[in-house]
Amino acid sequence: MLLLLLLLAANSPAAASLCQLGNVASNYPHQALPNQQIQVNTTISGSCASDGEDYFSARVDLVDKLSNSTISSNSTPIGYNATDFSVTVENGVVTPSMNVTWPLEIDVYVTESGGVVGKYLFTASNATIQIGVMPVPEFHSEPGLVIAIMVLAATLMIRRELSNPRRI
Repeated sequence: MLLLLLLLAANSPAAASLCQLGNVASNYPHQALPNQQIQVNTTISGSCASDGEDYFSARVDLVDKLSNSTISSNSTPIGYNATDFSVTVENGVVTPSMNVTWPLEIDVYVTESGGVVGKYLFTASNATIQIGVMPVPEFHSEPGLVIAIMVLAATLMIRRELSNPRRI
C-alpha cells in the first residue's frame, strides 16, 4: 500500500513542476520570399530542480498553422546542471511557395532524461511571417462615387487652365 501511495504521489501534478521558464524569445524574419530558407532562433532561459544526475535538453517545434503540421523540430542540450540555464535552439525551415501571411506556432519543450517526473515543460507562442508581396486590398466603391470624383477632378483641371493664361 505504501508503494502505491508513493507511485501516486510521484505522478501528481504538484510533482510535475520540475522546471520554471524565465524567458522564451524567438527571433525570425517578419518578411521573406516564397521558397526561401529561413531560420527561427528561440532562446530559452529558466531553472530546473537538478541534482546533477539527470540530463536536460530543450526542443523547439515549428508548427505550420495553415496545415496544422510540424515542419521543423530541433533540440539543444542543456546538460546535467540545469539549475540556471539559457540556450538557443535553431530551426531551419523553407517558406511556402506562394504569397501568403504565414502563421506559425512555436512550441517549446524542456525534457529531462532519466527522471521519474516532469518529463516535459511546454509553452507555445505565435509568429507571423509575410511571404512575398502583401496583397493589395481591392477598392470597392459605388459607380456614382467614382463619377463624382472624376467630375470634381475634371472641374479642378479646367479651372486651373482658365486661371492661368498662356503667354506666347
